[in-house]
Amino acid sequence: MNNRKPIKKRASLYDAHFYNILDYFILAILVAGVLIFILYPLLCMVKQSFAGTEGFSTEVYKSIFSDNLVLVKNSVFVGNLSAFFSTIAGLLVAICVWVAGKKMGKVLETILLISMVSPPFIASLAYIQLFGRNGLITKGILGLSLNPYGWLGVVVMQTLFFASLNALMILGMLKKMDMSLVRASFDLGASSGYTLWRIVVPLLRPILLSCYLLSFIRSIADFGTPVVIGGRFETVSTEIYMQVIGYSRLDKSAALNVLLLVPTIIVFVLYRYLMKKNEKVIDENSNKTIEAGNTFRLRGMSAIVVWLGAGFFFVMMALEYGSIFLNSFSRNLRGKITFTTMYLKALLERDMDTFVRSVEYALIVAIVGSVIGMLLSYYIERRKIKLGGVLDFIITLPYMLPGSCFGIGYILAFNHSPLKFTGTAAIVVLNMIYKQMSITTKASFSSLQQISIELDAAARDLGANKFLVMKDVILPNMKQAFATGFINNFTSAMVTAGAVIFLVTPGQKIAVFTLFDCINTGRYGEASMIATFIIAITITVNVIFSILVAWKGRRKRVFRTEKCK
Repeated sequence: MNNRKPIKKRASLYDAHFYNILDYFILAILVAGVLIFILYPLLCMVKQSFAGTEGFSTEVYKSIFSDNLVLVKNSVFVGNLSAFFSTIAGLLVAICVWVAGKKMGKVLETILLISMVSPPFIASLAYIQLFGRNGLITKGILGLSLNPYGWLGVVVMQTLFFASLNALMILGMLKKMDMSLVRASFDLGASSGYTLWRIVVPLLRPILLSCYLLSFIRSIADFGTPVVIGGRFETVSTEIYMQVIGYSRLDKSAALNVLLLVPTIIVFVLYRYLMKKNEKVIDENSNKTIEAGNTFRLRGMSAIVVWLGAGFFFVMMALEYGSIFLNSFSRNLRGKITFTTMYLKALLERDMDTFVRSVEYALIVAIVGSVIGMLLSYYIERRKIKLGGVLDFIITLPYMLPGSCFGIGYILAFNHSPLKFTGTAAIVVLNMIYKQMSITTKASFSSLQQISIELDAAARDLGANKFLVMKDVILPNMKQAFATGFINNFTSAMVTAGAVIFLVTPGQKIAVFTLFDCINTGRYGEASMIATFIIAITITVNVIFSILVAWKGRRKRVFRTEKCK
């Protein structure tokens, strides 16, 4: 009897020692992944921008400031216009959804969410098909032949594309607003219009400025819309694309990215500051929310302005997706539209392997990216590891920077031994995983806040070490974070283009790359069919996964209820 106790004690100590080593090993792998696949590529890009024929040089920057000043002005010009109009459009749409009532609001919000899963270039493709020289509306209905290319087309397309995210952000703020202020305004005799513009909208100033800044960042980083719609109007992002794809000038493209890097970081820091102010307002009013549709009814000129603005947006969304679907199964022969399945046959014969590859990549990114994001969030936010704030900032970098920064950084970092990944599927998947890592960690942090810190302490009191607390207490209660990360990562992987387009080789094409290729070569029917397939696959997977998560959660609740009985 006396000999058994020491054996158990030694075994217990051995297990604890093993789990501690495993815990530190996992942390080391996570930190190494962030440093190698986020920080290292960005440092390589900055280094390349100063690389001359004989070592360190600033010649590239001198040529950039002398030759590309017009491009900088164009980027700032378009960025400000797109940010302004997309913020206004987002505000009108968000107010419309907010006051529409429960049922209609759900329908409109669903439309907004669907518009978020559309692939890039789809707005530009629809714009050409509807308003181009042979557009369905301009040529077919109005009998006009207009030039759709130029800065105006870029601003219109970016406004419509950015408005959906802005509307969802503003709507989230409106849903958390203290409605007692609105009721007090009505009790004092104020009209609905006065209450909206003098009370509700002023409270939205931080989120409106946040939307403006985020849209500005997205605009100057967007190369797809200017490349397709801009025509002779060029921006910094289009020049970056041409320097890499057209001339293989990685030094100049790296320097142009660094040129975008500084203002982007400054703007993003302001954006994060404003978002913290928004969260503080939400926390103060979190227990005072009431459905706006039950209290707020817009009337008069304010109702006309909101419904016309939001109505124009939803009509454009319907035209956009309707034209894509219509052109997937029709041809315009001498002004006559005829039904055809030639684009579907072409896709099934030539491009189906790109969809299989895209789904495979997206599933890997969704699963691996979600797990890594959950673990990083746990160590940074829950365990409060040293330099966790610095690690979190590095994780946020890919989200705030233009996609071209991250793509070119990967070309420079992983084009030689010992980490030679260029031309492989690994470089594409890794880029997708770490590009969206910030969103996954933030979603995981929200779930961690719902888990009481007392559970950790109780598990430790019962003898569990840090690794077992993470494995048995934290991760099982973060299923919602995994679901959110899975949906976001899968959607992003299916529709992303900014960074990946520089990394995909002809033998490893994915669906978005094929879509971009079809638009550039004028094969709009095939491009429409590819866009339709991407949207259908993305929505289908998201719906199936959401149903499985909801069904599993409901099954567990039923099981627990029956067990209690």
